[in-house]
Amino acid sequence: MLGPPTSEEDHPPGKQWRYQDGKCTIDIQLYPDVETKQFGTLAYKVKSDDNTDEGRRLCVAQLQSRVQARR
Repeated sequence: MLGPPTSEEDHPPGKQWRYQDGKCTIDIQLYPDVETKQFGTLAYKVKSDDNTDEGRRLCVAQLQSRVQARR
């Protein structure tokens, strides 16, 4: 949905993907399924310059539009 992350960090046994565009950041925590070993999202956090609900919603929309513009 958001395309390749801006950065990736390993935090065994999981990892974190970060999507960033200006003052908007989405951090996604991924952990492997015990049986399949495929990574899935465990949690995410959206940060904006004002950290209001509306600011976070606009950040997600901003990052999504960035991906759509690349298609």
